[in-house]
Amino acid sequence: MSNYSQSPYGQTAPAYPGAPQNDGAAPAAPSKKFAILGAVGSAVALVGSMVNWIVSGESGTDGGVKGMDGDGVITLIIALVAAVLFLVTLARAKAPVYLGGGLLGVAAAIVAAINMADPARLLAQKLEDKGMPAEAAEKAAEQGVDQLDISAGPGIYMVLIGGLLALAMGIVGFMKARKSS
Repeated sequence: MSNYSQSPYGQTAPAYPGAPQNDGAAPAAPSKKFAILGAVGSAVALVGSMVNWIVSGESGTDGGVKGMDGDGVITLIIALVAAVLFLVTLARAKAPVYLGGGLLGVAAAIVAAINMADPARLLAQKLEDKGMPAEAAEKAAEQGVDQLDISAGPGIYMVLIGGLLALAMGIVGFMKARKSS
């Protein structure tokens, strides 16, 4: 008999590839902070959809056109669905749901970027809604951008930032949820 078999130190079997590293416990679920931050980003985009997307004048205090007068309706629906998806992940963290919320976030950000690049687009939509023919509305909007110093308003930035936050949290949440399952 050897002296090694009666060692006072506990002996453990060497780990093998694929062995649970946490004593057989289930893997930890991803933190809920990604879902919460994704929902916050979606909420920012949702609120931004209802705020001024274009403003005129140097200070931007003389009014403007709200997002709901054009593509803000689209971003509102996108942000609402994204927020619901992120809230669903609070109850059950599923990787595809995180990814869906992130993809909707990027969709809202793309709509905001398109409108940010061409402020006359939203103004032309508003003029068409008031009964002006499409060609005349586009010409008037182009002239308005040049003469009235029309630029992107705070709502469009809110949609862009909220959408990008939702995208980032969707990607991180997706990766963490995949790792834990």
